Amino acid sequence: MSKFYYDYFWKNGKPYGVGAVHDSSIPEKEVYKVIADPYYKRISLEKYRIGLFESIIYDSALFDFRHLKLAEQLAWQKTLDFEDKDSAISLIRNQDDRIVLKESYTFEALRCRKCQISSPHGIPLGIQHLHYKALGDNINGVVLFDINFHPVMYKLYEIDETSGEFSQLLEEEWNMEKTLSDKKSFLFDIA
Repeated sequence: MSKFYYDYFWKNGKPYGVGAVHDSSIPEKEVYKVIADPYYKRISLEKYRIGLFESIIYDSALFDFRHLKLAEQLAWQKTLDFEDKDSAISLIRNQDDRIVLKESYTFEALRCRKCQISSPHGIPLGIQHLHYKALGDNINGVVLFDINFHPVMYKLYEIDETSGEFSQLLEEEWNMEKTLSDKKSFLFDIA
């Protein structure tokens, strides 16, 4: 039987429980359960409140965050499905031409500020917040959160002064364990 945890963090696209619940009764507040097969091929993260199941935060069967590493994304194709001045929707296809993600973008000052990520069926999977120093943020970068607003990873970029878009990748971090005790201000500086 899987353990319950008071919190969790993401490392390399996998959730890890923090603060195991040791007593036999489930506490009054929310707790989490990380469920994985022995080989970590399929991973789920469940949320419980007052001992009762509340929601599934993550299920790698719908989409596996580990696939967001650059090597796999090189074979992906993004096609624009809808666009107006304030929003857009794209479909992401993998190397087998299967739609694996639907991304819904929200723009501010002609820059993407938020990207809601869902399965092709419309099930929410995560959200990316995009930060720009030119819009008053502390960084130029992207932070990916799960649907429970826990950071999964972040990337910091240089900005191309001509286009205003991200150019050179400066830093990429997939270990969010340190954000539990040392919350980086830019991770939660959401415009």
